[in-house]
Amino acid sequence: MKEEEIIEKLQKLGLTKYESLAYITLLKLGPSKATDITKESGIPHTRVYDVLSSLHRKGFVDVMHGSPRLYKPVNPEVVLEKIKEDFIEDIENLKVAFLDLYREVHGEDLPEIWTIQGFDNTVERAEYVIRTAKHEVLINTPFEFLKLLKGEIRARKDIVFVIISNFEEIPDWLRRDNIILARTGGAPWLMASWIIGDINYALFFGALPRDKRREKFYSFWAKSPKIIQNYMHWFYTIYFDNSEIAKPLNYESLPKPLSLVNIRTLITLLKLTELPRRAEIVGRLVDTKEPVTLEGEITAYEYTPLMANVTVRADGREWKVGGIGSYFEDIEGEKFILLE
Repeated sequence: MKEEEIIEKLQKLGLTKYESLAYITLLKLGPSKATDITKESGIPHTRVYDVLSSLHRKGFVDVMHGSPRLYKPVNPEVVLEKIKEDFIEDIENLKVAFLDLYREVHGEDLPEIWTIQGFDNTVERAEYVIRTAKHEVLINTPFEFLKLLKGEIRARKDIVFVIISNFEEIPDWLRRDNIILARTGGAPWLMASWIIGDINYALFFGALPRDKRREKFYSFWAKSPKIIQNYMHWFYTIYFDNSEIAKPLNYESLPKPLSLVNIRTLITLLKLTELPRRAEIVGRLVDTKEPVTLEGEITAYEYTPLMANVTVRADGREWKVGGIGSYFEDIEGEKFILLE
């Protein structure tokens, strides 16, 4: 690397041009007098002491007291490692400060939405959603794309899948106890594809690309519980509720406890079994936002395009429990654990 490039990079780290020249000169000469540094670097004699004092404060130079006074360069690895640590700490502190400023106004985390370019990158993100989910994955996509996710779907026997596609026959790899499979109901299919993992990640895209357009293909990636909760609502009310169930989930064969994070997924499973069912609900009281955990029996449910909730008998009374964002119910449910 040329000396001019080194000076430019040191200036990006907060050094002046003279400070950069002085430090480079000391690395060449070793411990040196101020007059030697002036001769080698071209820094004016009237400025060199101020420059060296500033480098000492910034940790680039050690002062060797004596007669004459010598200046010694600090090991570059030590200096740069300290700068890196301070820089990373500053970034982390800024992230916290920025999020605090956002929450003061909006009362929630800053939503994260990105554009993904390239079809192969979209496939990788879809695989990541399935691979990292802890409770449930919702998929609405053409069978052509669904086949690309075959390996990841087969590998996950520990979560619930709700899959909508335009298949004609059900392949063996989709005939699993933990999969609810629905055949698309028509017009809504043309709107979009969704791959949603818990309330952590969601991937959205339109029509699949032809070969010539694979690199110009775009999809959208979201990481925001509030936004993803809306996506889940649309998944059920626009797509699933307008589709035909082709293969129900085998509820009795699934290991318990079984955890879910979406109220509509919970009710979809409850429709496949008999009530009451023992369950644990983790969430918050709607009125006070106080954390609450209920353990009792789910005795009933309501499910419409506008409303989804369950009735839980616990602690000597009945509670209405909805999903994230509930305001008509008693409890805003964040996790639903079926115990039997």
